[in-house]
Amino acid sequence: MAQMKRNVNLEEIDSDALFGISALKNQTVFQKIIFFGSVALGVALNVFLPMYFGTPGIVCILLFLGLLLAGVAFGCNYTQDMTYGRYLYYFFFHPKETLYFVSTEDAEQVRRNARAIKSEEEMLLRRQKQADPKAQKKLLAGVLGFAVLLALLVTGIFVYGGIKDREKIHHTAEIQAMEE
Repeated sequence: MAQMKRNVNLEEIDSDALFGISALKNQTVFQKIIFFGSVALGVALNVFLPMYFGTPGIVCILLFLGLLLAGVAFGCNYTQDMTYGRYLYYFFFHPKETLYFVSTEDAEQVRRNARAIKSEEEMLLRRQKQADPKAQKKLLAGVLGFAVLLALLVTGIFVYGGIKDREKIHHTAEIQAMEE
């Protein structure tokens, strides 16, 4: 039986994320109670309302989706420090205080990369200016020779086809009207 080689780093496995869902990562106990409580309450309402009170299915579904929405908004995390509800609040009602942060390490890396790219471009420009005129003439002669050879080849094919056409016997048939 074939075995698969697996390279698993146990330090990178996040045991806090339930089923690998990143929204269920870094939850507080209160958030877990809100999320799982809203899901359990929604399921219970979906089961017991139609059974005991004869509630229509669409109402049960809407109640379940409303509870699920509340559970996700306040019980799941968008980032480590922000729930989906807080994210939506900031998304729709822009906060007045804006924080701008530029990492000095990243800025330095960008500057180094820009300098490297600029030096490469300058080197390429110098190489283009120093292009060998003899090599350019040789390349031009090769291109022109290829074009002439190609033109001769195509012309030869057409001439050969015309000669072969003349050698063929062409028959003509006349249609004679039948006399009545």
